[in-house]
Amino acid sequence: MKKLTREAQEPLIPHIRPSTRNKIRKYIYGGIFFLSIFILYRALNNNESGKKGIGRNGDFIEYDPRKSGPTLEDPVVNMIKLDIYMEAQCPDTSRFFRQQLKKAWDILGNLNRIELNVIPFGKARCTEKGNDFECQCQHGPTECEINQLMNCVIDRFGFPHRYLPAVLCMQGKHSLDEAMTCVTQNFPAEYNRMRECAGGQRGRRLLALSGQKTASITPAIDFIPWIVINGARNSDALYDLTQNACEAMQPMPSACKEYLLSLQ
Repeated sequence: MKKLTREAQEPLIPHIRPSTRNKIRKYIYGGIFFLSIFILYRALNNNESGKKGIGRNGDFIEYDPRKSGPTLEDPVVNMIKLDIYMEAQCPDTSRFFRQQLKKAWDILGNLNRIELNVIPFGKARCTEKGNDFECQCQHGPTECEINQLMNCVIDRFGFPHRYLPAVLCMQGKHSLDEAMTCVTQNFPAEYNRMRECAGGQRGRRLLALSGQKTASITPAIDFIPWIVINGARNSDALYDLTQNACEAMQPMPSACKEYLLSLQ
């Protein structure tokens, strides 16, 4: 029996040049690479929950398109702007702070629906003297010092939930030393800084800035405290700030509904 040769035993394989083989290998690897990128892209952009992403500063922020707009079940919550123009030793301001502002803030402050601004100046007057200011206040020099201290605390701490307890404490005090005890109680580490600010050039400058805000009101103030809700003076808020603030909130929060029911 005739023995088959090696060439007869093996199937014929076409000869491929090395250069062609390298090209084919590159095409295969390139295809695998781009396929991997495509799969990864689909995995990042497809989400079974239906959520989409927004890129911002390199962050990927998820959001649910079903919750992107207001619905009847998720009503728009409005903010109110409350501006109080006051002075530290005014009896009417002291009464309003004790009876109205503290109560309103205790009830409504944690709702994050009030943009509160307290402006200590009142019926004072500041005159520019070079790089400094000379100020006179309605109830005398001590009131200017406490007004300046209030402005320093407000400027330093910025947010009402931080500065308001100290300002409420300072209101109606008879001396700067008495008012400084409120700083000790609320910000003991800031005592020296606030004392220096209240009696120095920065305190007078901050008081003058509050004076500019007060002078910009139309019509001009003729009573202290001057209470402004959403840009309009509200004289009735002097007697019930909580009710007037609640009536400006739409929809009205449950805390307001409970308060108004208590008045009946």
